[in-house]
Amino acid sequence: MKGIDRESPVSLQHQLYDVLKEWFTTEPFPSGFLPPEAEIAKKFGLSRGTVRIALDRLVSEGIIVRDAGRGSMLKPDYLIKLRKYRIGVILSKVDFFTDAIWEYSWASHLEVINGIMQSNLLYNLSTELISEEFFDETCNKEYDGFILWPYVHASLERRCTKPYVKMIYTIDLITGFEKIAADIVRKGFKTIGYIGFDSRGRIEAMNAVFEKAGHAPIQPQAIIECGGSAEEAYRTCVELFDRGLHFDCIVCSTDIRAHGVLQCLSERGIAIPDEVAVYGFDGPRRQKEGITLTTCRFDWTYPGRFAVESIRKKLDGVEVGVYTLPVGELVEGQSTAVGAMSSANHIL
Repeated sequence: MKGIDRESPVSLQHQLYDVLKEWFTTEPFPSGFLPPEAEIAKKFGLSRGTVRIALDRLVSEGIIVRDAGRGSMLKPDYLIKLRKYRIGVILSKVDFFTDAIWEYSWASHLEVINGIMQSNLLYNLSTELISEEFFDETCNKEYDGFILWPYVHASLERRCTKPYVKMIYTIDLITGFEKIAADIVRKGFKTIGYIGFDSRGRIEAMNAVFEKAGHAPIQPQAIIECGGSAEEAYRTCVELFDRGLHFDCIVCSTDIRAHGVLQCLSERGIAIPDEVAVYGFDGPRRQKEGITLTTCRFDWTYPGRFAVESIRKKLDGVEVGVYTLPVGELVEGQSTAVGAMSSANHIL
């Protein structure tokens, strides 16, 4: 960093402006805040008035911003424009190359990747997908930083010598199932079957809503856990009916499972939704042809966008923000619209 030349015909204010601009835009400040006015004055042996004039110019040009009571900081937009980064997105073998997981998570994973791609231009960086199996020392040389997908092996983290952030892709699961339960109460369905994962408080959340509304809970014998494919859900639906129980509504833990249930009901000649209504959960933005599902849909691009924002901030020495759990939106489809479709349309 160059200093101040008191013999120069250039004014002290202009020299200091040039020095501060170079300093602020090339060196990281871990706290996010730039040195205060008094510290700058002492460092360069200048009056605080001279320092204030130089800082005011940086503010007027949109290079720094002042936060009253806290200090000055480099304007985020300016910092982003200053340098482009190359980021490696490390995909975990568990999430992307395990059939049992990929069969029900592919839609949300692709949306997360869409969120990453959508953010490249905004945050002035490029992202490239890399399987964790192909991560080596060359990656540390070629990339400025990394986004690590959940379940990347712990040893890979230790091998990262460049800054990285760990992808977060959790959602507000409980509120989503509470919305499904509230819709069941509103539409007057009485006996509920459940197919899919029953962990992480899904059943408890729905039963709490039912209890508050004076509705019967989902009975243990009406709950069957199954694999993530539509074929598994189809077989589980057969098993559910073979138990001799009567249902007017089946809730599935994913849209993929719900499509397997729809197929099973259709082939048994059961009218959807007048005889049995079907709820999905956490489905893709675009539904398959046929009966549209009532489901709880989440913005899966958000985790990708947040990851890009986070690695950009980390590389720029700016404090990383807090991840906010995406809240699902109840999307009503034909699968629960009793009386809204003719009998001919109920059967797939």
